[in-house]
Amino acid sequence: MKRILLTLAVASVLQLAHAQKSAYTVMPDRLFSQGKEMFLDKNYVGSQNTLQEFKRLSKDSKLIQEADYMLVSSSFYQGKSNAGVLLKDYLDEYPETYHRNQICFFIGTTHFDEKDWKKALYWFSQADMDYLTVDQQEDYSYRMAYSSLQNGERAEAKRLFGLLSRSSKKYGEPASYYLAYTNFQEGEYDQALPILRRLKNKPEYKETATFFLIQSAFLQGNLNETITEGQDYISSYPDKENSLEVYRLLGNSYYRLGNTSNAIRNYEKYLQGTTAPFRDDMYQLAEAYYQTGDYRNAVNALKNVASTTDKLGQAGQMLLGQSYLKLNDTQNAVMAFDAAARSRFDSSISEEALYNYVMIRNRDGGSAFGEAITASQQFLTEYPGSKYTDEVNSVLATTLLASKNYSTALAAINNIKAPGKQILDAKQVILYQLGVQNFIDKKYDLAASDFNAAINMGSYNTEARNEAYFWRGEIAYSSEDYLAASRDFSTYLAQSSTSGKNYTLALYNLGYTSFQTKNHSKALTDFRKYVSAEANRQSPNYSDALNRIGDCYLFARNFSEAEKSYSQAAAASPGNADYSDFQKAFVLGLQRNYNGKVSALNTMMSKYPDSEYYDDALYEKSRALVMLNKETEATTVLEKLLKDYPKSNLAQKAGIQLGQLYFNTNNPQKSIAAYKQVVANYPNSEEARTAVESLEGVYKDMNDISSYASYVNSLGKGTVLSASRQDSLTYLAAENVYMKGRKDESKAAFNRYLQSYPNGVFSSDAHFYLGNIAFEAKDNNTALENFKAVINSNNPKYMDNALVLASGIEFDKKNYDAAYAAYEHLGLVASNAENKNIAELGMLRCAYLLKKDNEVVAAANKILKGSKVSASVANEAKFYRGQSLKNLGKTDEAIADLLAVAKDTRTATGAEAQFLIAEAYYKAKSYDKAEKQVQAFMKEGTPHEYWMARAVVVLADVYAAKGDKFSARQYLESLQANYKGSEADIATMISERLSALK
Repeated sequence: MKRILLTLAVASVLQLAHAQKSAYTVMPDRLFSQGKEMFLDKNYVGSQNTLQEFKRLSKDSKLIQEADYMLVSSSFYQGKSNAGVLLKDYLDEYPETYHRNQICFFIGTTHFDEKDWKKALYWFSQADMDYLTVDQQEDYSYRMAYSSLQNGERAEAKRLFGLLSRSSKKYGEPASYYLAYTNFQEGEYDQALPILRRLKNKPEYKETATFFLIQSAFLQGNLNETITEGQDYISSYPDKENSLEVYRLLGNSYYRLGNTSNAIRNYEKYLQGTTAPFRDDMYQLAEAYYQTGDYRNAVNALKNVASTTDKLGQAGQMLLGQSYLKLNDTQNAVMAFDAAARSRFDSSISEEALYNYVMIRNRDGGSAFGEAITASQQFLTEYPGSKYTDEVNSVLATTLLASKNYSTALAAINNIKAPGKQILDAKQVILYQLGVQNFIDKKYDLAASDFNAAINMGSYNTEARNEAYFWRGEIAYSSEDYLAASRDFSTYLAQSSTSGKNYTLALYNLGYTSFQTKNHSKALTDFRKYVSAEANRQSPNYSDALNRIGDCYLFARNFSEAEKSYSQAAAASPGNADYSDFQKAFVLGLQRNYNGKVSALNTMMSKYPDSEYYDDALYEKSRALVMLNKETEATTVLEKLLKDYPKSNLAQKAGIQLGQLYFNTNNPQKSIAAYKQVVANYPNSEEARTAVESLEGVYKDMNDISSYASYVNSLGKGTVLSASRQDSLTYLAAENVYMKGRKDESKAAFNRYLQSYPNGVFSSDAHFYLGNIAFEAKDNNTALENFKAVINSNNPKYMDNALVLASGIEFDKKNYDAAYAAYEHLGLVASNAENKNIAELGMLRCAYLLKKDNEVVAAANKILKGSKVSASVANEAKFYRGQSLKNLGKTDEAIADLLAVAKDTRTATGAEAQFLIAEAYYKAKSYDKAEKQVQAFMKEGTPHEYWMARAVVVLADVYAAKGDKFSARQYLESLQANYKGSEADIATMISERLSALK
């Protein structure tokens, strides 16, 4: 039974297998037919599903190739993103397919949709349009035409659009539009306009057609039609993308028709929507503003136009200068005229601009780098036949005098072949001004040469000649040639009126020349003349002259008049009357009014506890107390002097006096200690020898000669008690040779003396003279070595001078720490006010160079408290203090100091202060203050052009920070053109900033 069932099962299976084979053979063909039918019915999804199933079941390569064509075509028709890739893969697999034309068309269309015009054109060119369907042929032609247009192939685009416009129902109107567009782009307005007018009536083309009609009318110069069409467009499409261009065309057309108000209105609408306006239009807008008196807006518009790169830019600079003039902004006006003159695209504009530049500079000054003179010369050279030539010639002298660049002015005059009287007058003034500038810059030889030249010119300008005498006298005085100084001051006074600007100062200086030559009777006369002539009784010179009058009376032993003069001096300057009060007390002592002297000195010390004469007052008080037999009180005073002023030049005398007072008051041990202290501190001085001799008397009085002998023996060779005859003769012979001016011979003699007597009585004298000889020979190392020996000897005879010279050498060698220490030492021991002043100023300079800001402030404060500080020293102190205060974060105080210094831009510190103030304002983002500071500096001018250049760079930075890149560039370009300095940092600053502003 089982076997039968098995047989039946096998038979059934065989029958089923035969039936399935028949069905599978028929099914793929049916699937292909169904898929193709769905493809033709544009049921692309169904077609793809069915054809995919067909491909899975079929092995018919021909039908599979056809199925693949329909599959990729379906992806194309569905707009799938990978359709292009699939189509190209199909071509790669079936390169000989008879569907190639359709496939290439499809691939071209995918690139067309991607706006890849070059690839689209390539694939379209691979298809033969004749093998495409009629609908495809229209699409092909349109897409080919549009791609050609976008790819810049206008001729082919025009041909295809022309065919389509005549024969295509589907693309007839768009083809006509683009045909008109290509005609328009090629200037074929007669062919474009009829089409555009027809299309204007079609809603879908009205906006663009109207826009092209406006452009066509404008380009054909039909301004009225431009305005009519433009207004129609704006009323219909106020917010379209093309509206901005229409506003521009309207503004341009109205301007050209002379309707400035409508030109401005439309141009302003145009500017509201663009950040990159056309320069030509901005120039026209600026002219419209200018014509209506709106100069500020004219300036703003011209910043988009003005440049030095083309003719339009040059015209823009010219109009910009005229606009700034109307706004009374002469500084920016001259910048614009300068730029226009430097541009050479239109010579008439260059001439007009250069003329304006010269005239403004002549009228208002402010020529930062002497460019006004250069510009005047340039104008006369380049435009000799100009209608402005006579006018420029007539103001040349004034231009020369207005310049702060005296060297440039003098060179310009020297280049004039036949200068007239007016120019020679200017030359004499400029020589005088150049001399003053060189004097300020401490170039005394050059200054003297300039003053000599001014004097030797004669009397073209008598005031300049007289002033040259005065300043030449100042040079002679500073070099201690008092007789020459006296002659020049006297000549000045003889030729100048009492209203002369330096008349009273000349009287004052003349008094000092007599005083320095110890002609006290003449000095008295001169100082009294000065006091009578001086109108400013608050001047430090006034009280100082009264003190000198007192000194002259004192030398003449007219004590009552001397006391009277010192009292007048104290009354004239009560805050700085320490010298007057001291001298008045001294005179009382000379009149044997010792109680009055003590009282006056007590008052003086109470009023001026920091006075430089305090140690003198203590010493004189002790002497007065001795005369009053108040030796105990005198002792106390001397003890205070030695304690508080151990470095005073009076310390050794006070020590001797104290030893004597202790002895007189039966205090031998204290007397011995005082004398020994003098010997210890000043081992080789006259006072040391006096102390040793006095000790002998004290020890004798104590009946202790053995102790005295022990002490003397303990001194060894370091202290010479008295000079031997050979010691004295050897030194005096060397000194005698030195005094006769035989420096080389005396040098050898002093060295022989020191070899024989290294610790001789006159060793410090010999070292001082050797130091002087080396210093004069510019052998500073040897000089310094000898001056240090003098300083270390502690001999007060040459201490001041040795410290002055040693500190100066250390300073010149840039050993600022050592120089500071020497100046500090000098300040403690200086025997006169002049040396104290040298010490204070030296400490200030060293502290500044060592960047010790607190020390700088302290030193400057001390200097500025002085009663008779020269203007130049006061400015230097404030200059350094200002910078240190800025470093210490005290900006307001710093600027106050720098502002005071900046008032005199003739000095290098004044010019640098101007820059530093502007820089401080800029860094603090006070841009308006910084701008105002530099503009004022430029107007004032300075001979120190480096600092002017730095200030102009700051001004450019200010404008850049304020967003005004145009002005920043304008100033940098002008600086680049006009600055004659060769400093690399300036060139780098300019180039870096100009690059950043592009």
